Amino acid sequence: MQVTVIGGAGTIGAATAYTLALDRPTLDVALCDVERDAARGDATDVTHARAHVAHPVGRSSGDRPGAVRAVDPGPGAIEDADVVVVAASGAGTQTGGRMAAIEANRAVVDEVAAWFPEHAPRPVVTVTNPLDRMNYRLFRRVGWERSRFVGYALSETARVADELARRHGTTAERVSCPVVGEHGEHIVPLFSRASVDGDPLDLSAEEREAVTEYARRIPYDVIDWRGARHSSRWVTARGVAALTGRLLDGGLDTPVGLSTPLDGEYGYEGVSLGVPVTLDADGIDAVHEWDLPADERAALDAAYEAVRATPE
Repeated sequence: MQVTVIGGAGTIGAATAYTLALDRPTLDVALCDVERDAARGDATDVTHARAHVAHPVGRSSGDRPGAVRAVDPGPGAIEDADVVVVAASGAGTQTGGRMAAIEANRAVVDEVAAWFPEHAPRPVVTVTNPLDRMNYRLFRRVGWERSRFVGYALSETARVADELARRHGTTAERVSCPVVGEHGEHIVPLFSRASVDGDPLDLSAEEREAVTEYARRIPYDVIDWRGARHSSRWVTARGVAALTGRLLDGGLDTPVGLSTPLDGEYGYEGVSLGVPVTLDADGIDAVHEWDLPADERAALDAAYEAVRATPE
């Protein structure tokens, strides 16, 4: 099996390729980037990371390792891909917020979208920001069924779980709290469904607001601490690799919050938005229309209006 990472020499793309390659040693990973030498360098470095199986310290299995290689931009880059990750961005877009990237990234997405129509449909994981707008733009430009376009939006779920775990003296893997809405300012943690080890969490309005603000603010804190060109690469790369792996393995029947083009679900249409979905090998299997309490539904409505107000 193969995954092609478009934007594979960028901060997020390279980290995603590395994570995929080590998580799945037999997977073929193709790095596609207009910076061809950088993609070649990353592919070579990741190949050598896999080569630690040559010595006893790094040996973990006897399976034949997959290939990690750089590929040129164009339709051929995705020809053999079972899943395509779109993480490409325009020059200089790393130094602003998600919305600051929209003009440059529209042009990038339009160029990439032109590579797809000559190929059979396959899942496309969109990472390029602003995520919801770019996922919908890809869907519109490519012309495949909307279920193929999966907007990565799991970093907020990880951040909310980490903060809830810290506040309640537990660990993130024991916490469940789906996050939907916009990948950006209008995130909507579904605290009505928050739990620890399956037991509901009783959270005050103040704690809910504090956790939401933490998840909204912390990516910018990371940028301030580390530098604008680095962003939150590790949480994103790990999440994208995990999501891609689920698609390669046939899907996931437990709902998670991901961005998908909507056509009437929740009363929304004409946008891609984070909603509860399940996955199959082709992409989005189903959108789950949960009955939300009034405050969460109002927040989701506000996220929809915010995304709809900015043309894709």
